[in-house]
Amino acid sequence: MENPKNSSYNNKNQNDEKSKKILQLEKQVSLGLWIQVIGQIIELKGLSDLLQIEDESNSTGEKQIVSGVWIRTIGQILEAVSVSKQIRETDKVRLLEEQKIAIAGDSLVAIGSILEVMGGLLVLEEETGKISFLVP
Repeated sequence: MENPKNSSYNNKNQNDEKSKKILQLEKQVSLGLWIQVIGQIIELKGLSDLLQIEDESNSTGEKQIVSGVWIRTIGQILEAVSVSKQIRETDKVRLLEEQKIAIAGDSLVAIGSILEVMGGLLVLEEETGKISFLVP
């Protein structure tokens, strides 16, 4: 028969290992989000510069695409900051607030993506004269 003290020790050890693994994975998620933020900022800079250089041909669609990228970038930053804060947070109320901010960031990313799609369809319509809702 197993000693109850040994069983308790094994459970605590397993919980510690699980907690460490969870923390490691949460940090990995946070790092991935920050890498996405860097990519978003690079994309935003490139598109914004292109829009300025091609000022004589700025279409409504192109402006809408850049607006969508701006919104997506802001959302991505909000999410990355919030997830990073959640990793260190121990207060349940503050943790829930950070989760709400992450969800708001996700929502902004989705809205920005929708604006980009709509802008892309406008650019396609301007360039081809017809609109297609299924872009290959």
